[in-house]
Amino acid sequence: MINRREMTIDGIIPIIPTTFDEKDAINWSSLEALLEFACGIDVCAVCLPAYASEFYKLSDAERRQIIAQAVERCGGRKPVIAQANAGSALHTVELARFAQEVGATAVAVAAPRLFAIEERDLLRHFDRILSAIDVPLVLQDFNPGGPTVSTSFVTHLHRQHPHFRWVKLEEPLMAGRILSILDATSGEVGVLCRHSPKSV
Repeated sequence: MINRREMTIDGIIPIIPTTFDEKDAINWSSLEALLEFACGIDVCAVCLPAYASEFYKLSDAERRQIIAQAVERCGGRKPVIAQANAGSALHTVELARFAQEVGATAVAVAAPRLFAIEERDLLRHFDRILSAIDVPLVLQDFNPGGPTVSTSFVTHLHRQHPHFRWVKLEEPLMAGRILSILDATSGEVGVLCRHSPKSV
């Protein structure tokens, strides 16, 4: 079993896609094959069901089954980061707790950005989630209508909940933001970003 407290992210984390058959049902054997492949290559963890897994096309039961199957298939060979996105803190907490109970190494949650939300409300949202779980949290933020969460937001949330360990930001020219967050948290909150072959 991978020690959740000692989990590190120091490489690539593939998002495992959900495989569907010709009837739009999950192809479980193909999903297991993808997980098996990921466990056999040089990645530091796997993540699912995320946006690239088309989680929004899955029922709650399917999402839970995917998480449980990933934990079982990986069997401690790779950390499993379970994505727990939902429209409310209540439903996010339910899925995050399930992921923790079945053995996910960490949980990832995207900031709710359907409407403009002030940071004080985002803090309340994530405080509720983090108060309900003990596993490390990855906070993902993509905000096409404005800025992503601020350095002060990250610092405050980590001070309240030390198991908030990583923030995934999706914005251009973010080198300065990365340095700011690492400096403000003494490196205790890592910054993840999407890799692009065109990035420098």
